[in-house]
Amino acid sequence: MSVRVRFAPSPSGSLHVGNVRTALFNWLFARKNKGVFILRIEDTDVERTFYSAYQGILEDLSWLGLNWDEGPYRQSERLDIYKSYAIRFLEEGLAYKCFCSPEELEREREKAIKEGRPPRYSGKCANLSPEEVSRLEAKGISYSIRFKIPKDAYFVVDDIIRGRIEFDVNAITGDFIILRSDGMPTYNFAVVIDDYLMKITHVIRGEDHLSNTPRQLLIYKALGVEPPRFAHLPMIVGSDRSKLSKREGSLSIKELREQGFLPEGVVNYLALLGWSPKGEEIKTLDELVEEFSLEEVSPSPSAYDPAKLRWINRQHILRLDEEKLLEYAKPFLGDLNNYPKDWLLKAIVSIREYAETLSDIPRYIEKYYLSDINLDKSYKEELILGKKAIETFLNLLRETEDLSVIDNVFKEAIKISGVKGRRFYHPIRLAITGYESGPELVEFIPILGKDRCIERLERALKFLEE
Repeated sequence: MSVRVRFAPSPSGSLHVGNVRTALFNWLFARKNKGVFILRIEDTDVERTFYSAYQGILEDLSWLGLNWDEGPYRQSERLDIYKSYAIRFLEEGLAYKCFCSPEELEREREKAIKEGRPPRYSGKCANLSPEEVSRLEAKGISYSIRFKIPKDAYFVVDDIIRGRIEFDVNAITGDFIILRSDGMPTYNFAVVIDDYLMKITHVIRGEDHLSNTPRQLLIYKALGVEPPRFAHLPMIVGSDRSKLSKREGSLSIKELREQGFLPEGVVNYLALLGWSPKGEEIKTLDELVEEFSLEEVSPSPSAYDPAKLRWINRQHILRLDEEKLLEYAKPFLGDLNNYPKDWLLKAIVSIREYAETLSDIPRYIEKYYLSDINLDKSYKEELILGKKAIETFLNLLRETEDLSVIDNVFKEAIKISGVKGRRFYHPIRLAITGYESGPELVEFIPILGKDRCIERLERALKFLEE
């Protein structure tokens, strides 16, 4: 049987790391098994559905490279399908019409809580005679449709990640609504009808959906079909192992994108939340597909670590093709985009080892290449000791026309001055960059340009006279 999985978000807001990790694991599983990845939008909750959020879902998945094979299907366009199955369940005696008002249900719930009983529906409308049902309908009283739980509702699930799980449904819930009085299906009903019709073979989702499983198993049984295999992913928690919150950092994919994270970095990091690849952690999407195993996903909660996300993102910045890095960086460069492409490309490559995100790139270019330097007084002693190296290098630089041979200029200056190693290079670095570390000088000087290098070296010598 061909693998068919789905990602089914609700368009009520931006995609966050939790639901995107679910999308990623479904996508990896589908690609590893040469299967089908389906995108389904669960938008039956009209008050919480936004078109902008729907568009955002498509944009985020596309940006991450998680292309879908079918869809996007929208539940709001399939209401007739859900209604037809609800009517079928009524006709087969598997469900019944419930005329209880919200106020009645709330009073029943409050009474159960006061008496220390689980707040579940009493099932009183299940005992209405056909005549009573007709009479209530004739009065125009609206009704929902409830699924009738059989007395022997007991299931054992072999969860791919969590192992054997047992559900005694009657101990968990009472008869539950599958179609509301306004004609809208409930989540547990619609999701099973869709998974059944779309021939979903594996349901891979967060462990917060474990509580939905018993009701869904009942609906599969009512349909007379085998349920798909279940795999409930571990929760993503904060650094203190508590529920993940916005305080841990920007958790929406849109915000991560706007902060300058690469899709490669985000995907790589999310894949590590609950699963560990063999060997090094830095992987491309193709490598993740090759190694991914649902059976090796841990059932233990995974802690979201913003620092590790930034580290992984930096590794992908270092590995990017130069042209691709420039393409990614352009939206963050602002006026720097007006500089010649060759110069900009060289500048980006020279400082990329310091950048954790794309938004860091213009800051480092500005810092090293465009800002006026102010020599710190603490550098003065080392500059005095390196004065001979600075003067020798400056004299040779004035005579140099081709900065592509700057390495030879350094060698000649070392020979003439008799100063070597750090005692030679570090004072020149301080004079030219204003910092104790930075890009390699043989890369930096041709990018900065001869005139500005000379200007900075002369300023450093004047600084020694102050």
